[in-house]
Amino acid sequence: MSGRALPRLALTLVVGAIGLAGCGGGGAQPEPRLRATQLTIWSSVPERGPLRDVAADVLDAERLALAQDGPRVGRYRVQLVALDASTPGLGRSDPAQISQNARRAASDPRTVAYLGELATGSSAISIPLLNEAGILQVSPLDTAMALTTSSSAVAGSPERYYPKLRDVGRTFARVVPSDRSQVTALLAAMQRDGVRRLAILTDEDPSGRALAVSLRAKAHTAGIAVVVREEIDDHMTRHDDAIARMRAAGADAALDATGTRPGAARLWRELHGADPLLQLYAPDELADADFLAGLGRAAAVAHVTRPRPVGVNGMPASWRFARAFARRYGRAPTPEARYGYEAMRSVLDAVRRAERDAADGLVTRRAVVRAYFRTVEPGGVLGGYAIDRAGDTSLDDWGIYRVAGGALRLERTVSSSIEG
Repeated sequence: MSGRALPRLALTLVVGAIGLAGCGGGGAQPEPRLRATQLTIWSSVPERGPLRDVAADVLDAERLALAQDGPRVGRYRVQLVALDASTPGLGRSDPAQISQNARRAASDPRTVAYLGELATGSSAISIPLLNEAGILQVSPLDTAMALTTSSSAVAGSPERYYPKLRDVGRTFARVVPSDRSQVTALLAAMQRDGVRRLAILTDEDPSGRALAVSLRAKAHTAGIAVVVREEIDDHMTRHDDAIARMRAAGADAALDATGTRPGAARLWRELHGADPLLQLYAPDELADADFLAGLGRAAAVAHVTRPRPVGVNGMPASWRFARAFARRYGRAPTPEARYGYEAMRSVLDAVRRAERDAADGLVTRRAVVRAYFRTVEPGGVLGGYAIDRAGDTSLDDWGIYRVAGGALRLERTVSSSIEG
């Protein structure tokens, strides 16, 4: 799940703007049935930037799921329309383009669901627009916790993202675990490595701040003291003052919660140069290929967490998927492809159940949302899981990786139990 973060200032500004827009919503009105013979599912993925290869696999997996399970769902023919979430100018996921994608989906009367976003925290842009239209949104990869649960780091979360909460309820869900369980995985890795005094690095990114706040609150249960929190300005080419404060505080490890940015690997090289024994930890959004390749000697002390369902490789559904993907596309699927496949498959199942429950066989967007939030999957390509009332999956498995040769090497897997 590499490079899954939007440009920091842009995301902060966009999230702030949507938090001020459309906070109420009038009385509920009867929703028209989807009477068209064709329904549309939109997929928003970045075709440029560090997520490009992951996005290609996610989209191909969504197409595979539709080909296997569709294209007809009852009386409806379902089509998938892919939208680029990046722009040539920015060269990666672009907040303005994501907004345009969501508006396009919301304006189509045949839209039944929207798959996206991929970059961490970027669903904050599309959720309000799709919630206004009552459209189900399922993200394959966005782990940002404030989208579904309250965080003091993001004022008004998660309600701020749902302008029609009173009328239509939650409309966003995800098949990937949230950062709530990633915090547990990071602490488990630190505890096993003997970390006792931790420095946390943040910037203006709301997703990274929320993760940092949650980890700081739970660190004491792992016997870890957070001794300093540093704000990183990536416009600076050196971070001597921040590093000096970390060393003065006696930190034996640092968590970088700032996300993908051009200077991330340079900062890690600085940290390692100042203290070669300092252990360095990163959540999954930071670990893009450019970052891993640029770590240099800091790779020896690097630890990264990524979602990784436990035991799925031996499951029939998982190996059938891998075989079908390789046969169709001529390459083995990445781990992220499974999340794309399951996002599409679970949406199609929700449409099918909504149609079955409709007295006249005509579904509504609201019925599809309700059906999705009752999802219970006994065993698919991700294993068994359920979607809870907040829109989160019961999956909570994370891999803990080391860095070798510019790539991630699995060290072990952690299954965490999320507290309410």
